Amino acid sequence: MSHPQHDTPQSQSNPVKLVVAVFVGLIALVIGILMLAYYSVGGHTMGAKNEKANSAAEVAKRIAPVVSLEVDPAKAPAGGLLPAAMPKPSAAPAPAAIVAAIIPVALAAGATAAKPAGGEGVYQNSCGSCHGAGIAGAPKTGDKALWGTRIAQGKDTLYDHAIKGYQGKAGVMPAKGGNSALADADVKSAVDYMVAAAK
Repeated sequence: MSHPQHDTPQSQSNPVKLVVAVFVGLIALVIGILMLAYYSVGGHTMGAKNEKANSAAEVAKRIAPVVSLEVDPAKAPAGGLLPAAMPKPSAAPAPAAIVAAIIPVALAAGATAAKPAGGEGVYQNSCGSCHGAGIAGAPKTGDKALWGTRIAQGKDTLYDHAIKGYQGKAGVMPAKGGNSALADADVKSAVDYMVAAAK
């Protein structure tokens, strides 16, 4: 006798359960995509909406500098780099007081550096860093042996090399010593100063 085969509940596939599971999964996926899109474009708000925080005045207040400093040019020291009366450090001065004491000094230093005083001033501001130490093959100021061969070429050649720049066997001379703001006359006065120091 043959036994009829009965399917056990574990071996049966239930198409209704499968359809429901797929449907629920798709709905969860769509909800997840919508939430991600909503949050990525900024449609959500965190906490209460504060329109005043985004006003122009509030934004300007948040990005404003921490300290603002106004310098009165009339109070800048005349002729000297240091103020006549420095505050005595009886107590730790406020940062604003320190800055207020330094800025006029820096402005005065900048004003004197922008206008070199003759050949020596140009030399000190633009040429001395290389020619004082002999950097990049620059002949040291006052070295008669190194300057002698250069002086023998004539001042016009020295002026031309100093103004336009020159690359020789011994080193490199950048045009106007690397300071393109210098006038040709200022460069010539610096060359005259160094030539006089080598004689």
